[in-house]
Amino acid sequence: FDSRAGSFSPTHHPTGPRRPSPLRAMGLVKKGDAEATPAEAPEDPPVVKQLKELDDKYLELEKEYDREVQKLLVKFSALQQPLLEERKQVLLTSEGDGPTTGTPALSGFWLKAMQHHPNFEDFIQEWDEPVMEFLQDITKAHADEEDSNKGFKLVFHFAENPYFENKEIEKVYTSEMSNPYCGEIDVKEIKCTTIEWKAGKDVTVEKVAKKVKGGGAKKAKQKKEKDEPRPSFFREFFRNLKEGMSLPEDAREQARMMADEDDEDDED
Repeated sequence: FDSRAGSFSPTHHPTGPRRPSPLRAMGLVKKGDAEATPAEAPEDPPVVKQLKELDDKYLELEKEYDREVQKLLVKFSALQQPLLEERKQVLLTSEGDGPTTGTPALSGFWLKAMQHHPNFEDFIQEWDEPVMEFLQDITKAHADEEDSNKGFKLVFHFAENPYFENKEIEKVYTSEMSNPYCGEIDVKEIKCTTIEWKAGKDVTVEKVAKKVKGGGAKKAKQKKEKDEPRPSFFREFFRNLKEGMSLPEDAREQARMMADEDDEDDED
């Protein structure tokens, strides 16, 4: 995670844009061909068989390229780590009676960084901001250092705060290469740490008045409240998801909104 620029996505290929194979570009290898069996389609003519053999050789070179790039990623991540640790220590430096936040040297550093990040800016609500002030650091690790396609983990490190007990909140993406011919990576599961909210401090819900049955002045004075879910970074970003599971209504609504935004972008 780079606070200065860039973005990440669960489906973003970490080694950069993958070059499509020649057959894939020509439409001779379609999505799902890698898993197809001879019984599912008629036998290919000789020229297509020859082209597929060439494409398989091309794919082997592509895999070798990915392995070499992965080695470079591991090497330079290790070189960058001391700089990230130094940044963390600079931000944690407290001068006298400074503000009690996650980054005393520059209050709200991570909140501002995330509000200007394209993958976070639409998630953070006004009531999330006081909680985000206690964020100390964000770290990332691959599930497998030799194969970045298997997923990664984000860890949000928090200072002690009045909102929840957690010192760390994790979000783990488990993924796999679904089609080697075009470099498609599918996220199979997302698992997040359960947030242990302190009493009355859960910013993912709000108190709303509950209707009291019956009439009369006495009944009217009996104010009853109930918790209703509301949009929040801590609800929408830290959500457990798994392939095949049914989405809760608020997640479906969010997906519809994102789809509408994509349609508008395509029209532009």
